[in-house]
Amino acid sequence: MSPMLLLAAAAAKKLTVWERIQSVPKETWINVGIAILICVVLVKMWKNLREIGEIVPWIVIVLLGGSVVLYWTYERNEPKFLSPIFNELSRVLPSKIEYKEAPETK
Repeated sequence: MSPMLLLAAAAAKKLTVWERIQSVPKETWINVGIAILICVVLVKMWKNLREIGEIVPWIVIVLLGGSVVLYWTYERNEPKFLSPIFNELSRVLPSKIEYKEAPETK
């Protein structure tokens, strides 16, 4: 086969942008839409909290972040790359695993 024939065959199979977009699964578009919606809601919430006071959004972030850390430490369902950090935190913070292994006292 000649190189020109190979190039012509490759060019014939080239998908348009619209065909590429149509080949993306619907779940991906749903996830993108949800992510955009979450970003819009977060910006709106940030602006509304800033109207109350400058420090209020930061207090909310610290409370939510602390809640996530406590939940992940208790349930031990943190992302794998954070496991070394949560292994150390689980020594200080309560964990469901400790409660199951500890003997019951009456």
